Amino acid sequence: MSGPVLLDPVLLVPEEGDPQRRHDATFESWDTAFSAMRDTINLGVRALNGVGAGLPELPGGSLEELVVLPLSGDYTAIRQNATACVTTGAAWAAWAGNLDRLAVHVALGWGGLAGAACAARIEGLALAGRAVGAVVERGALVLEEVADVSERLGVEVEHLVVELGKAMARLVRRLLSRACGPAGWAALAAEVTMKGLDAIADLVDDVRLVVDLLQRLLELKETVPVWARHVGDRLALLASLPDLVP
Repeated sequence: MSGPVLLDPVLLVPEEGDPQRRHDATFESWDTAFSAMRDTINLGVRALNGVGAGLPELPGGSLEELVVLPLSGDYTAIRQNATACVTTGAAWAAWAGNLDRLAVHVALGWGGLAGAACAARIEGLALAGRAVGAVVERGALVLEEVADVSERLGVEVEHLVVELGKAMARLVRRLLSRACGPAGWAALAAEVTMKGLDAIADLVDDVRLVVDLLQRLLELKETVPVWARHVGDRLALLASLPDLVP
């Protein structure tokens, strides 16, 4: 009588997941230029505030520090974990199948109460194995959802960063063309004295647009902890795995 056929127990480390969404190719160039443009704009904001504009300055730190890292997450690693869950779940299912076949051979080969008791014990382990595999594969579904949301947030952040970069670049050009150096700022201040704040309405509008885009990024960051807590509660099902094995 031939024995049960056991599968190779070696599980390979899954590769990192691939991006599933279209990413903005110009994101990196805007991120690199952000700090230099922000410093130039803040100089302009301070000068405009000197003539009564009342504008907020842009916050310090790079865009990566401000919004990208807190928001996007490593979605490729998250997908890798999801793949690992699928592989592990399949391995538990295969293990359970092997135990089923082993229980049959034990019951037939041993006979009597000892064989029946051992077979029952093995079948209990097989049942537990199937339960573990099912829970792990449910975790894979949650992780795939997490990866998708993570990447979607990353793409949205990249889009806003590009829009922010365009607005900042336009503002820097206008600042440099309207008020380059101390003499330029003095001339602009004199123009404001004569015409009022309408003389710098275009600059004020651009500053407010930049601040609004940055605020939208920061508001996105506020929504992530709530979502992360919800996902954590769903992934808590994996904590029950030890209780499933007798």
